[in-house]
Amino acid sequence: MARLEQGQVEEGRRLLEEALRADPSSVSAMHGLARALDLAGERLEARALLERAHAQAPTEPEPACDLAMLYLEKEMDSRAEQVLAPVLKAQPEHPRANLHMAMALAKTDPARARGHAAQALRTTDPELRKQAEELHRVLVQP
Repeated sequence: MARLEQGQVEEGRRLLEEALRADPSSVSAMHGLARALDLAGERLEARALLERAHAQAPTEPEPACDLAMLYLEKEMDSRAEQVLAPVLKAQPEHPRANLHMAMALAKTDPARARGHAAQALRTTDPELRKQAEELHRVLVQP
């Protein structure tokens, strides 16, 4: 994952593929490789790996949040909600999961969406907080 964060997508991908071959059940390796595939524009493959990671570890927040975001981008809001539900049941205060759940619910259940956005506002991550503030503003408008 460090290589991906440094912008070395191909090297990161190679290392993560190697890690996944060594341990095919590693949720961390699946998630990392999915991120590398997404950065390389291979969205379908990334989604398939995230779905596999989520099936194996449904309460693991990071792969679930990334998968939910892919679903939200495809306007599959109810699917995103289903992916995030086990994470929030296990970790009700998880900021990113709450933000993504607020996005998933914004069109169909604005009241619940506001609650999740308010929970996401408690984060100390400035970028996440900014996104939560913007969403919360939209949700409270008449």
